[in-house]
Amino acid sequence: MLDLKNILYAAVVGDALGVPVEFAKRDTYYVDKMIGNGTWEKAPGSWSDDTSFTLPLMENLVEHGNYEQLMQKFEDYMFRNKYTPDGQAFGIGQGCAKSIRNWSINHYPALECGDPSVYANGNGALMRLAPLAIHLRNVEQTKYRLELTRNHTCLTHRHPRSVMASFIYLEILHFLLNGENLTEILQKLPDHLKNNLQNYPEELNEFKKFSAIFQHGFKQTNREDIKSTGYVVDTLHACLWCVLNTDSIDEAILLAVNLGDDTDTVASITASLASCLHQNDCVNPEWVGQLRNKKLLDKIIDQFVEMEIKNSD
Repeated sequence: MLDLKNILYAAVVGDALGVPVEFAKRDTYYVDKMIGNGTWEKAPGSWSDDTSFTLPLMENLVEHGNYEQLMQKFEDYMFRNKYTPDGQAFGIGQGCAKSIRNWSINHYPALECGDPSVYANGNGALMRLAPLAIHLRNVEQTKYRLELTRNHTCLTHRHPRSVMASFIYLEILHFLLNGENLTEILQKLPDHLKNNLQNYPEELNEFKKFSAIFQHGFKQTNREDIKSTGYVVDTLHACLWCVLNTDSIDEAILLAVNLGDDTDTVASITASLASCLHQNDCVNPEWVGQLRNKKLLDKIIDQFVEMEIKNSD
């Protein structure tokens, strides 16, 4: 049986392992356990905005909330420190922060809050969307999955490149969650997306930015050629490379954390991919036990998992 809790906790673990070394230069450190201090001077097990944006999404899905209600939850995080490990929001990216200000201060409709600029293609949408893939795992209508993926992305990132990144990521997760082989998924995904994105010409035009992922031999790309920045194209490349070059969830997370730069987000997304791929593996329970504010994590994750199990019955 699919262990949804393991998938969701793996992402939080990846986030927390990466927090102390976020923005650090590659190979100036090595992480193989939960540590503290570092970049943000936080206690070991502290998770960042990656998880703090993911928790409201799960909660909103449980509550059958709309996009406006989800933006309210994002505002509660940024301005009122909800959904945090220790009562303090930190590390919020510029794109996400701008979108929340657009909703809270400028009163934009939720689906127009994301920045449409080509210079606003950070990974702040990608980092929170794994629960949406879980929620849609039994939905066979591809176009419906793509519509919800686009809408949830546009809350914070509206450029077609960011939307295409979400399309690729969530469709990969969808097929992994349904037991398919990652190599085979990558082989079929270009045609799958092109056949289902006829109504999204701008997004489809951005597909070429991600073409390296689908090339034969991508797995063999040299580590020095893998960029682990917050740019959404770099992030997706790095995460898939980490998963392709490891055989377990923990291995994939540590490979990602030690790439440097945007360590928390790259490790969190990598963890989601790896845990959906290696469904018989479990993320290190010691790391899970070291996570801060476990009470909040347990509450939201348990409610989400309970709903998903009920919906599958």
